[in-house]
Amino acid sequence: MNSLEIVKQAYIYLNEKDIPRYFSLMSPDVEFYQTEELPWGGRYRGFDESKVFFSKFSPLIDSEVEISYYIQAGDKTVAIGKTSGVAKRTGKQFSCNLAHIWTVQEEKIVRLEVYIDTDVMKAALI
Repeated sequence: MNSLEIVKQAYIYLNEKDIPRYFSLMSPDVEFYQTEELPWGGRYRGFDESKVFFSKFSPLIDSEVEISYYIQAGDKTVAIGKTSGVAKRTGKQFSCNLAHIWTVQEEKIVRLEVYIDTDVMKAALI
């Protein structure tokens, strides 16, 4: 698979909530990043820390990602779209614009930077 196909497959697994298959696309040293303004934000490296990232947001939100388009730039794939769902504790629905920057090397995802409309997400959480 090329890098775009790998990223598209990652979204399929993510929306199916199939985290083991999602991680099968990752390098063991994968790095996740999302702003620390969100309760699950931070920098996570490797499978164990990256699973902490998921364990922090999965009790707080139920969401799906819909990508509108992709931009290829070398080993980077930028995905532009929305994440929509509900904040579990408040019951508030949200729809946030997003940009995800994926780095794929040797057919494995080595980095994911997650950028969303943080203000919209924070409003749903409180």
